[in-house]
Amino acid sequence: MPRQPHATLLIALAAAASIAAAALISLKLYRHADHRELFLTLHGGLHRASSTLDEERNGHAYHTLRLESETGIGVEAALKTPLPAAQDGGPYPALVILGGLSTGRHTLEYLDSSRGLVLLCLDYPFEGKRERLTAWEFVSALPRMRRAVIETVPAVMLGVDYLLSRPEVDPRRIVLAGGSFGALFVPAAAAVDERIAAAAILFGAGDLESLVRANLDLPAPLAAAAAWATAVLAAPVEPLKYVGDIAPRPLLMLGATGDARMPLENSRLLHEAAGEPKTIRWIDAGHLDVRQAEFHSLVGSALVEWLEAHDLARPGSLAGSTEGH
Repeated sequence: MPRQPHATLLIALAAAASIAAAALISLKLYRHADHRELFLTLHGGLHRASSTLDEERNGHAYHTLRLESETGIGVEAALKTPLPAAQDGGPYPALVILGGLSTGRHTLEYLDSSRGLVLLCLDYPFEGKRERLTAWEFVSALPRMRRAVIETVPAVMLGVDYLLSRPEVDPRRIVLAGGSFGALFVPAAAAVDERIAAAAILFGAGDLESLVRANLDLPAPLAAAAAWATAVLAAPVEPLKYVGDIAPRPLLMLGATGDARMPLENSRLLHEAAGEPKTIRWIDAGHLDVRQAEFHSLVGSALVEWLEAHDLARPGSLAGSTEGH
């Protein structure tokens, strides 16, 4: 006896509902999964490092680097090291820096006045337009964005690999510092790579879905959907999953009371999830970036104070400069 049309429709709807439910369960599991093994597999180890000397000034050498892993990940970086003639009792502590999305490795250009530190500023392993994307450009770039999010953690590990190959670097004093966009990757990278002696999260936060939602100026339904999709995209590096595993290494978490981009409740979630020893500092300012003089007077000074307190830098090591920029 032939199946009635309405019965066929019901079966089709039930099948579609089952597929949708399975997809939602898979996405939920993906969001909450620990991706450490994936990061370690993608890292593979440093395969090649190419270096170009850009200039020498004020007793330091400035290099542009290209680091490549055995698994095919490539990342650009900027390096600053003391010149041999200017070295005074190394090896030196090293600071691996993840700056804002738009500054990346160019963060080094705003840290001219640093002394007694090796600085390595990493770019992000993403090729393509990064700002002012149209809706179509954003959607078409999603696969590359997801790949870049995942590859940023092994890119940090490549940076540590490279620093450990430098004779002027103290292997016991490699610190990871991330600001704003870069702060989101610090917990995962520091949790995975135990060669990192300490970490600093500047303008960081946890719970990516509510964080993104707070930064979107869209009608509520669209904002909720976009925040959920972004949280799934960035799930491998959700800070709340990893920040507790930085302990027992020192951790600095610095936030700004007037930072509309990083809501207080999201910052406090991250603080609560972190283990000891942790130092929590608040500054009376809005969201600052390294191109602003106020960043150096407030954020830079707090970072230096923390580094010195944990024997991770010499006195007066990181006095940033924005002159000429």
